[in-house]
This record gives sequence, structure tokens and C-alpha cells, in this order.
Amino acid sequence: MSFLCLVRLIFTVFFLYLLGDAFYRWDGFSHYGTFLEFLPSVALVSIIWGALALVISFFLWLSFRIVVFFSKVIGFKITLEHMFLFSGMVILLGALSWKVKKSLWPYALTSFQIKLTVFLCVALGALLLTKIFSKKAAHWINIVHDRITPLVWLFGTFVLFAIPLVSYYAWFKDTDTSFLEVVSMPDVVTNQARPNIILVTFDALSARDMSVYGYEKDTTPFIRDWAKNATVFTMAEAASNFTTSATASLMTGKNVWTHRTFHIEGTKPVNSHFENLPYILKKHGYFNIAFVVNPHTSVQILGIEDSFDIAPIASDFSKPASLVSSQFGVLDVLLFRLFGNKIKKYNWILENDFILDKLLRVVSTDYSYTSVPAEEVFGRFLNILNESIPQPFFAWLHIFPPHDPYLPPESYRFFFSASTEYRTYKSQEKIKLETYKYLFEYLPYPNELQPAVGLIRNYYNEFIRYCDKQFEGFIEGLDKLSLKNTVIILSADHGESFEHGYYTHGGPFLYEQVTHIPVIIKEAEQTIGHIVNDRIAQIDVPATILQLADIPVPQWMEGRSLKPLIRREDLPLKPAFSMNYEENSSRISQITKGSVAVWEGNYKLIHYLKNGESLLFNLEQDPDELINIFNKETETGQRLLELIQTNLQNADMAVRK
Repeated sequence: MSFLCLVRLIFTVFFLYLLGDAFYRWDGFSHYGTFLEFLPSVALVSIIWGALALVISFFLWLSFRIVVFFSKVIGFKITLEHMFLFSGMVILLGALSWKVKKSLWPYALTSFQIKLTVFLCVALGALLLTKIFSKKAAHWINIVHDRITPLVWLFGTFVLFAIPLVSYYAWFKDTDTSFLEVVSMPDVVTNQARPNIILVTFDALSARDMSVYGYEKDTTPFIRDWAKNATVFTMAEAASNFTTSATASLMTGKNVWTHRTFHIEGTKPVNSHFENLPYILKKHGYFNIAFVVNPHTSVQILGIEDSFDIAPIASDFSKPASLVSSQFGVLDVLLFRLFGNKIKKYNWILENDFILDKLLRVVSTDYSYTSVPAEEVFGRFLNILNESIPQPFFAWLHIFPPHDPYLPPESYRFFFSASTEYRTYKSQEKIKLETYKYLFEYLPYPNELQPAVGLIRNYYNEFIRYCDKQFEGFIEGLDKLSLKNTVIILSADHGESFEHGYYTHGGPFLYEQVTHIPVIIKEAEQTIGHIVNDRIAQIDVPATILQLADIPVPQWMEGRSLKPLIRREDLPLKPAFSMNYEENSSRISQITKGSVAVWEGNYKLIHYLKNGESLLFNLEQDPDELINIFNKETETGQRLLELIQTNLQNADMAVRK
């Protein structure tokens, strides 16, 4: 068998797998993108996949030749055809074993010993079948070689056409500026008396794990002291339970069912180019800066890049520690730099459920410290302030820690646990992927995972302690600059869960662990602290920022200013909402799946649209949300359910209009 023959076989097998995967990806992609947007993604992955097929073909052919050579030396008669037949049998039996496991035991935990046993059985089975059919190997390969010729031409032609398509999207296609035909930037109105505003959001920082909010572990000693001279909102609720939807609400002041950003790789918020907080600030003379260290909420993803004067990409703040990682591995960063914000599924080959990513994670090095340190963002921002940027300015600093993996630097390890287990990226990722089998099936993870999850929560707390220290250094840096007339806001996009059989964030669940976020506002020269126990919504933050800058709040913002509460004045209570609509298409007006939570007074209702289930909790009596009283307090439950249904119906109608 020639090298060219092997290349043809490998190339065809690779692209048959990719073809099936493309249909699978399109099923999800169609929820938020068009086929014309999907095509460049297919083209990019085809080029990379085709190049990889050539490389693997070469190494396989070389390996086969070496085995054949040494087999002759020791007297065994092994041909290239035998080697290829054996490889094919391994793949066939391995795929069959995986399919059986997925069909019969989809949620079963498999240890390393079990995996090794299955692998050995597959290898022995393949060896036996190869011996049985060894005389037919050459004949079968010739038949396959002839039959795949049309496929080789088809896939090869597509790859050739993919090269100019990817080149166009990556390096020649202009950024979409069609919105400028509809709206232009009005004359800037500068008022030097307006305050500078610094919004610091920590990714996945739960108020329930912060000592400033009463958590038993001393995770935020500095923030607790700093907040004594600030306004602390004790009951702030996130607009969603994952970053993209939540930050879209934070930047627009709209609920998720209004801005329609439902997916982590989804469409931009409705009218995002001009209905956003930084755009309004820029109209009134603000110099805008965004240091956002999460590719899933970049200013390009949110459609607000034109409202910022400085906005480096997320990977500028990373220090990759492994070949592949959670968004910040060497390959992740390389692909993002080349194709991020240009081709939607630029990281297709690194998706968790794509076969290449699984293989790369096996061979890539493990690591035990964060690759996106908070001090990189804070330090770089302080350096910019040293350069005397225009004032007033608005700065949004989105810090990746304490988002998973929970890997604080060495000096913060063992703060809350002496254990060395699950202290690395791979070990934590393994637990997360096990829990994800249940998350998107609306199921809690099994109890046997809770000890590991509980242990990892200690590392999350250590990561928060690290964030607290870095925030302290940031505030000290601001003090050294003698920056006057500056408002500092500390918050988060969403929280993080380690309870209710629910790990990390995202998915359908909206328990307090993921919705209860910190909101602490410190005005310029503020010396007297204030605690506000009224429940507020994340969408209230942008309206508050505008009011603190004496800028009118536009009608399209659904949030309201919290300035009266900061001034110790009364503000009528208003329901707060949180929601996750990842299962819906953002391109279709009607929302039929997902989950919604509403808070009214001490009551909280969580409603699942897919199965119609409702959970009602009295948070004053049951802060851990353990007792569902929906069937007990039916009047309250029905009223809150109708509140959700009415608002959802109005949101759907508004989109249709």
C-alpha cells in the first residue's frame, strides 16, 4: 500500500467524521446564526482538519513502515495492509464500545482501570479479527480505495474552495458598519465635572461565597473593609446564569428576553450598536475603556466595540500554560488571535465533544495555576491611567478569576483546605464534564460526586481570596495616582454553584448560588458606608451609572437607577428577573424553552418552560431553596407565574414588531 493510498483513506475517514459533526453543529448553530455565517466555520475547520489528516497520514505511514521492517527482522510476516486493517478494527470496535456505553449506561462513571480494560479488550479483539481476515486485507483495501475516489474529489474540492473563503473572512472582510446608516454619533457633550466610573466585574463571583456578605470563610477581608465606606446592596440578582447573556444585560440595561442574546456564541443584543451603556456615555463626552478577559463576552461579541476607545482582545491578558485549556491554551489563543470575532466557530476543533480536543487534552501538559491572572488587567489599566487619558472616563474591567478552573497562585493554595486532590486543571475539568452529563438533562449530578465538588469549592474560595488581594492592590494603585472624582463599582456577571446537584454555572438552573451577585458602589470621597437590603436587579446597574453621571436614562433601558437608595431615599419595590434561554433560537420571536426566575419580596419562583415545572421558595425562611411551596402557597405561586408569562409574552410581541 502506497503513501498516497493511505492519505486518501485517512482523508476520507476524517471528512466523513467531519461531515457528521457538521450536521450536529448546525443543529445548534442554527439557533443563533445563518447558513452563510456557518459556511466560513465549516471552511476553516475543513482546512485545519485536512492539514491534520495529511500530517497523521505521514506519521502513520512512517510508523507502519517501521513496524513492518522490524517484523521482518524478527521473522514475522506483517504488511502495511495488515497494519491498516488492524487500525481500522481498533477504530470500529472502539466506536462500538463507546456506542454501547452511551446507550446502556449513559451516566455511569468510568474509572481509569475500566477504560484500560476496555482498551485492552478492543486491541485484542482487533488483533484476532486481523489474523482471521489477514488474507483479505489487500483485497478489501483495494475495493475501499476504488469506492472512495468520488469522496476524495468532493472533499478535496471543498477544501480548495475553503481557502479563499477563510482568507476573505479573516483578513479582507470589513467589520459590519451598516448600523451607521441608521444612527450616527451625535455631537459629543463633554462635562469635566462628571465623575470617572470604573466598573470591575469578577467572572463567576458568587455573593454567597464572600465574607463581606456573611460567608463563614474569610474570603474577602479587604473588600469587607473597603465596603465599610461604600453602598453595599445585599440582594442583587444577575440577569442570567452565564456570562454572555448576563453581560449583555449589564451593558444594555435590558432583560435577556428583550436583548435576545441567548447563547455563548450567539447573536449580538438587539440594537446593540447604539442601545448600550458605553454608547450613551460616549455621547456625553466619556472616554471608554474595556479590558474584558473572557472571549465569550468581548465587546465584539456584544456588538459594542464602536463605543470603546481602548479595547484589547481577551488573549492579551493570558499566559497560556498548556496546549489546550479552558479558552486560554496555546491553541485556543492562537485561533482566537487569527479568527476570533471574524469567524463564529473559530475554535470548532477545540470543542469539548470534538474528537481532536479529547486527544489533545490527553497529550497536553497539566497545570496548577491560573493562566489569566487578575493582576495583568489591573496593572495594565493603572499603566494607562499613568499616561493621562482623557477625563471623564468609563472603564469596564472584567476579570476572569474566580471562574473555573480554580487555580490560585501558590501563596493562596491551602488557605481553606490542606488537600492536594483536584488541584490541577485536568482533574477539575474531569469532574465538570461528569456533571455536565446531567446538567443539560435537567438532572442533578449523583451524590457520589458531591465530596469532590465540595472539596473543589474550597479552592474556589481560595481563588476568591486571591481576587480580594489583587483588588486591594488595584485600589492602592488608584490611591497612589490621587485620582479624584471617581466612582468605583464592584460586581460580577453571575455566581457559581456547588450545591443542589449543580456545579459551576449555565444550564437551566437558577438557584441563588448563581444569581446572587455582589453590587458595591463607592462614590468619590465617600466616607460613610450604607447597607441596602432592598432586592435589586443587575439591569439596574447601567441606569445607576448614568444617573451618577447626571445623564438621563433612556426609555429602552428596563433597569432603573438605584441613586435614590444610595442617597438613603425610598424606591418602590420592583420584581427582579433572571433567565436562561440557551435552548431557544434567538432568531425566532417566540421563547418556548428554558427557565425563568422572578423575585417579589421574600418569594422566588423558578419556572421551567420545557416541562412546566415551577418551584416556589420563601427565601427568608428557606434561604437554601430546599422546600418547594408552590403547591402549598398556590395564590402566590400563580401570581408570580402569571407575572413571568405576561412579561414573556410582551417581550415576544415586542420582538415580532
